[in-house]
Amino acid sequence: MNWIGAILLMTATSLIGCEKASRLKKRPEQLLQLKATLQMMEAEIVYSQYSIADICLHIADQTQAPLKRFFHSVATELNQNDSLALLWAEQVDQLSYKSALEIDELNIMKQFGNTLGQFDLSQQQKQIQLTIVHLDRLLVEAQNNCTVFSKVYRGLGVLSGILIVLILI
Repeated sequence: MNWIGAILLMTATSLIGCEKASRLKKRPEQLLQLKATLQMMEAEIVYSQYSIADICLHIADQTQAPLKRFFHSVATELNQNDSLALLWAEQVDQLSYKSALEIDELNIMKQFGNTLGQFDLSQQQKQIQLTIVHLDRLLVEAQNNCTVFSKVYRGLGVLSGILIVLILI
């Protein structure tokens, strides 16, 4: 009976380590996706000159989850809400629960939301480019963390399970 418990405990801690490593792997992918959506938004703002709600719907059709849900929610709720910055911040908070993005990326997104729709085309384009530069910096950091810490988290999960089993036996 003790061995079954020990195996279950080691399996649980190993799965926790693998989940943490998986989250680290998803972060650079989602940052690349976010960067691509901002580039799409820039092109839509500059060349099509649609409303922000239409642009967000168009972007939602071309992206994957969790950013798909983010842009779709912004687009649908923008028709019922007057404050784009407040709505954007609320949706970024919702995105934090469904994505692997960390607080730095979410803060950059909130800052971008505060400037969205506040400037003329050239200034808005510069704001998007500035946001992309910040995301590039965080992307390099996320890729480095992924390569360094993903193996560490997997190993730590297994080893912590072994340690707990040894302590309990």
